[in-house]
Amino acid sequence: MYRIIALLLICFIVACKSSPKPTKTQALPSVDTAQFYPIADFIAAQIRYVDLRNFTIQKKIGAANFTDSIEINKDTFLQIAGTILAKVQNWNRVKHLYKESVFQDLGTASYTINYTSISPSTPIQNIDILLNEQTNILKRLFIKEKTDIHDTTIITQYNWIADRSFQMNQSTRTGNHFNAESKLEIKWAQ
Repeated sequence: MYRIIALLLICFIVACKSSPKPTKTQALPSVDTAQFYPIADFIAAQIRYVDLRNFTIQKKIGAANFTDSIEINKDTFLQIAGTILAKVQNWNRVKHLYKESVFQDLGTASYTINYTSISPSTPIQNIDILLNEQTNILKRLFIKEKTDIHDTTIITQYNWIADRSFQMNQSTRTGNHFNAESKLEIKWAQ
């Protein structure tokens, strides 16, 4: 009987032994806890969606009053869409420099997720994502990028409509004297 009690006491002591607490000099592991919406995965899936189908892909170019529309092949589509994907992949590397806010938009029956830069030096200043209120599937994506080169500021707005099209609208301003605008739209579904 004493052997059983002694054995239970030893088991109890071993089970209750706690692991050492980290001292002030020990570094705790760093974990990325930001669970931002997987925008790069969305764009990559959209690119695959178009690449695997026989859509007629239209490219519209506009500047001031001039608009031109041509049909493009998949390679051209992949190249243009790939530039947006690359920007979002770069954003993923610095997403810790953004704050996230979420709100329900009753007017569009969607949830809006907003990422706003907390650093003026990041090229992507703002991202807005509209998710379907019922399915939480992305409906629209808006990315605002600002680039300063010497005395020139370039603002590029990327707009993506799921399963249909994307646009790149660019405004260039040199000081207060020159302002030029251009737009590019790629459509694959009517």
